[in-house]
Formats: sequence, structure tokens, C-alpha cells
Amino acid sequence: MRDAHHLLTPADGRPYAYQGGDLDTPRAVEVFKAALLNVADSVPGRMQLLQQTALALLSRRHQLLISRAGTGKSLYGDAVFGQFEGVTFKAQFTQGTRVETILGGLDLKLFHEGKLWHDTTHSLVTADFAYLDEFMNANDLVLEALLGILNERRFAQGEQQETARLHTALAMTNHLKYSAISEPVLDRFMFKASIDPHGDTLNDILIDLAYAKHHGKPVPPEHPIPLHVLRELADIVQGQHDSRAIESTHDILFLKNELIETFMRLQDIRVRTSPAQQGQHPADTYVSPRTKAACRDVLNASAMLHHRGGVEREDLYALRFVLTTIPGNDRSIPDPAQDTFAEAIHTTLSSFTDADLRTVNELTTIAQTYSWFAHGAPLEQQTPHNRVVRLFLALIGKASWQEVSYETFIDALKNRDIPNGRVNELREEILEDILEHAHGA
Repeated sequence: MRDAHHLLTPADGRPYAYQGGDLDTPRAVEVFKAALLNVADSVPGRMQLLQQTALALLSRRHQLLISRAGTGKSLYGDAVFGQFEGVTFKAQFTQGTRVETILGGLDLKLFHEGKLWHDTTHSLVTADFAYLDEFMNANDLVLEALLGILNERRFAQGEQQETARLHTALAMTNHLKYSAISEPVLDRFMFKASIDPHGDTLNDILIDLAYAKHHGKPVPPEHPIPLHVLRELADIVQGQHDSRAIESTHDILFLKNELIETFMRLQDIRVRTSPAQQGQHPADTYVSPRTKAACRDVLNASAMLHHRGGVEREDLYALRFVLTTIPGNDRSIPDPAQDTFAEAIHTTLSSFTDADLRTVNELTTIAQTYSWFAHGAPLEQQTPHNRVVRLFLALIGKASWQEVSYETFIDALKNRDIPNGRVNELREEILEDILEHAHGA
């Protein structure tokens, strides 16, 4: 039976054989999936990890692998990035690693002129991909220098301001450390996985067979995927494409946020009540607002991999790859967080009826329209907002935008009987916001 939530299942059951040349979006998606499935030939037993990597690549975000030595991390990184055209930056970090290692050495000519200017050629700033080994061994100065490049894709130091080309970084570490500098850096790694070196009999045999075939070296594809293909897919996922977009209804985004909140609550309870989890760092149960918002891109990526133009409830299952540390070895014992996620998504999806979610859509339409009204936008003449305005006017029984006032929004919210407590909280929050602005108007 095919797993409906598997992100790399080929559309027609067999991986698409890329022979080079131009690709439309559906074929590009299949070529992308086939490329990552090709990695499994060199590094078996990593299918969950590969799905997480797929989401990282499509959302232009980064992945952190936590593991001891000898688990094939380097082979995995080389095999993944080798599927694409582009420049890969590699570095192995120690406490003595200098900032120049990642930013490039100082331009000596400019230095003698009294200017500190890094020659970023062949550095992380000009790379398309990055493989950062023993990442958490880096000193705080190096970690701090990485922050802007990993998140904002900017290298900013005085007069020197450069846009970084970096698409995705894959970092490796055998331990985590928490400090004022390391915590924000770790938050830049939206995806985390832990590779257990202990497999079972089947996994060991699969590794033996792969080693006999490839001798521990990645096999480069005959036709690597052009970098512009990957960038275009990522543009669609991140809503930056000129003509293609992946839509999501308000109720799906509401469920996304509810799922994250439910997971954090259950995870916090598990950590506080389980003797085995005592001493776990609080960051392990924390999802930053930045990550929470960026989960929208993960939903988009899941929809794209399933060839959908809109996000559906099924895509919420992909948030497991963000909210939990994925077992990088498919045959390892699952982390308790996987059970927590399963409980969280079941609780979330069973807590809201279809009628509740229709109400969420109506409430968020009212909130969205109010924000435009409060700023005096002449919406009926603006094509991007026409559909939302028409829906709002139908909800409140008005014929035109000119008939709308503060009282219109207040009445639309007050005159509703909402039995679901969480949905009613949403109504109360919107109403409170409108009343506050109406009294100050």
C-alpha cells in the first residue's frame, strides 16, 4: 500500500529518467524526486531523511544532522548536492576556525589602504550549497558571522554589503551546545535529524550491498539538475514566482498554527513528566515565530511534490519534518517526539468540524477585510482583493463597499453563535482589535 504522506513517491510509480534539456514544472518536480531517490542507492535506509532534505531544498532552508562519526554524513551530503549543478562550499569547523574560512580572506591591497574587505571568491558567500562539518565546534565569532548568510542571505560588514547566493546548507555535528550565539544559529536550521549508528540486520546488509557497488563514494548523475530548475521550484514554494503560486485557505493556516501549538503543549508536558527527558533543553520544545510562519513554505512544498496547486489537510503531516528531530536511520527506534506529533495532529484534526473551519474562513475574511478598511483602501477597484471583498459583502449582506463602517464589522462579529471554544477565541480576538481601533477613530 502506498503511503499517502510519502513526499518522494513518483507520480506514475517509477522515477523519472532525466536526459537533460528543458523541463516544465510537473516534470521538474518528478526529476527532483527522482534525484533524491537516486541518493538512496548510495546511502540506503535514509528515506525519512531524504524527504526532510527535499523540503529543505524546496523551501531554501537548511538541515542539521546530529550523529557520531562513521554514519555516512559526508557521503550523504556529497550525494545530495551532487544531483544539482552549482558550487558547493565545504568546511570542517574547530574552535580555532577563523572567520576568514567562511567569508574569504582579507583583500591585502585594500587592507594596506586601510580598508577591511573580504575576497569572497570561493567562500560561503558565493556558494550555492554548503556542507558544514563538525558545525557546533565552531567558536561564537564564526557562528555569529554565519547568521546573516544562513537566514537573510546577506554578508554585511561595514562598507562591504553582498548578497549571498546560498540556497541550502547541510550542517553536521556530533553534539549540540546552547549559548546566546548558538541558539539563534540553531534556529536557522529549520530541519533537524539524528542518525543512530545502530541499525538492524536488514539495514546492515543494504549498506554492505551499497558499499560493494559504490565503495562509499557518491555516483554523480549523468545529467545533474540545472540550478535554475531548483531555484524556480523554490520560487513557487516561497510565493516569489511571476506566474505560478500555491494557494492555501485560511482554515488550513489556522490548522497549521493549532497543530504547532498543540504539539508544543504536548511536548512540554512529555518533557516535564518523563524521567527520561529530564534535563532536556527548553529549546527542544520551542518553535520560534519565524519557524511557525515559515511552516507555510513546508505546506507549499508538500503540495507541490503531490502536484497540487493548493494546500490540503494532508500536507499538515509534512510538519513532522519541522517539529520533530527526524530519525535519519529508517530502521532506528523512533523518538518519542514522533508519537507526540501523531497525537498532536490527531487532536488538531478531530477538534474542528467542517462547520468550524467554514467559520474560521469567514472570521479571517472579516479580519483581512477590516485591515484594508482601517487603512482606507478603495478595494472594489483593486483586482487582487475583489474576490475577498465580494465574499465579505455577501457575509454581511451589503451591496457595496461604501455601505461598510466600523459598526458593520462589529455587528458581523457580535451576531454570531460559535460553539467551538477555540474558534470563538478567534472571534473575540478580532472583535477586541476592531473595538480598540473603533474607539480611537
